[in-house]
Amino acid sequence: WDGGHYLDIAASGYLDIGNYAFFPLFPTLAGIVHHFLTLDLITSGLLISNIAFVLFLIVFFKLTTRLILANSGKDQPQEVAYASTITLLLFPTSFFATAYYSESLFLLIVTLAFACLWRKNFLLAALLASLASLTRLMGAMLIISVFYSYFASIKFNLTKLNIKLIHASVAVFGVSLYAIYLFANLNDPVRFLTSQSIWQRSVTDPVSTITSYIWPITTGQWRPFNDWLDLGFTLLFLTILILGIKKIPSSLWIFSMLAILIPASSGTLTSMPRYLLASLGAFVIIGQYLTEKPKLKIFIWTASLLLQIFFAVRFIN
Repeated sequence: WDGGHYLDIAASGYLDIGNYAFFPLFPTLAGIVHHFLTLDLITSGLLISNIAFVLFLIVFFKLTTRLILANSGKDQPQEVAYASTITLLLFPTSFFATAYYSESLFLLIVTLAFACLWRKNFLLAALLASLASLTRLMGAMLIISVFYSYFASIKFNLTKLNIKLIHASVAVFGVSLYAIYLFANLNDPVRFLTSQSIWQRSVTDPVSTITSYIWPITTGQWRPFNDWLDLGFTLLFLTILILGIKKIPSSLWIFSMLAILIPASSGTLTSMPRYLLASLGAFVIIGQYLTEKPKLKIFIWTASLLLQIFFAVRFIN
């Protein structure tokens, strides 16, 4: 699957035209670890993924604790942080974070960026946003959250613009750097978009994509189980974010919503359960709900873990 493409890039660079859809940071780091630690490329990539996932869980827990304390003033924000982190850890597709994928690296960078935005360190947040946009296409959406957080910090008063706006502008460097590389080599700065057609993806709107899944189901047409799964997870997370819009900071809500809408704007919901891992705000909202309704924890976590085992076995096979 995607791991094979990342491995090809780490070993030989962008020789396959379809590989330009896979952003360079993860395979580049795998190559660096391979060179300096003299490990094979597969071990190097798996080492990065698993270390990044552990670090992500730690940072996510601490960030959620601070966000809940600041946003709602609850007496025991750690309970919410525990519930959010465990829910994400047991989520049916979280095993991808330990595979030869860029998932865990991306999650770590995004969470660190929001931790910096929480501290109003816009320069470091923008640098991390640049790294995120060199990891996955979705990382470019973090640019929106960085600028939103900056303007929110000055209460959207343009007379208060300061040097921190320049700091926030650093967020565009990552995706711009990749676009320049593609222009220099292929004369196509957006090849990461145009190559999506190889994977049966095309630019559309999320409403049309979701409707194309709902209509056959409502009219009794046969659809494979994966389509039901992709649609169900998508609608569930959209509902969670819409109902919980006031429970998390706006910048995190915007990114979490875009983490759903952007992949859904490709004409297909394929892989959506994996992409939903980046919808971090939804997990924070779920954590708050489970803290308020603790009797649901065992049921939801058990069902989620059983699904994860089932999906992981199928993936490995």
